Amino acid sequence: MLERWARPLSGLSNAIAKLMEAMFRPLGRPGKVLQDFLNGSWLGHSVHPVVTDVVVGGATAALLLQVLIWFGVTELGVALIWVLGLTWLSGLSAIVTGLTDFKDTATGDERNVVGLHGEINIVATLLFIAVLSVGAFIGGHVVFKYGYMVNHNAFARGKRAKEFTAVLPLAELPEATPTSAALGATGLVLVRRGDVVYALKETCPHAGGPLAQGHLEGDTIVCPWHGSALRLSDGAVRHGPATSRQVAYRARINGEQVEVQGPIG
Repeated sequence: MLERWARPLSGLSNAIAKLMEAMFRPLGRPGKVLQDFLNGSWLGHSVHPVVTDVVVGGATAALLLQVLIWFGVTELGVALIWVLGLTWLSGLSAIVTGLTDFKDTATGDERNVVGLHGEINIVATLLFIAVLSVGAFIGGHVVFKYGYMVNHNAFARGKRAKEFTAVLPLAELPEATPTSAALGATGLVLVRRGDVVYALKETCPHAGGPLAQGHLEGDTIVCPWHGSALRLSDGAVRHGPATSRQVAYRARINGEQVEVQGPIG
């Protein structure tokens, strides 16, 4: 069956084999060394199936990572990019080694079927590159136009206070309740626990959610929009989707006022 499908493409297959021969012939001795390397003479078996295994394994791993991302597993985006890059490079290697092997394939059905195999995989690799390019363009558009997964405090880290500055009367800060305050034009969220007060910039770094409307879980405040958990003491990310440390201030009770100083770090 495969032979019947491959025969109509015999002209293309023969042309590719002749083209590869024409590329190697003028290289002389260096071309022979290169061909030996690509054929796998140094390895004891063909190099081509080795790199195709990497392609198949990489594509499988990329699919798994993407499924995990769809199910909410965070911080896998960089790993996915690296795996896709490895898969793409391995695909190019498979094309180069495969074409080198193909140049010396016997004519007839053997060459036709091998040619069909190679032509399908070349097209698949080119489509893969095209799809990745389109996906990368769309990803860039989302990041640069909408600020997707960009730290929403990157360009507005908040007003600085070199000295402790009053931001809220102590009477307006109930125990263990996220409460809005302001340092100039910078919105803050304050949390009081006994005589200890914590102060973070109110805008969540993930998507700009209002932390003062969030709730407390242990030593963290949880954003009401997407559930990012940020440590009260220093703004460190305890749970995503936020990835950037929140702007934090030192805070204290001074008489009847709550004062802040910073930001920290």
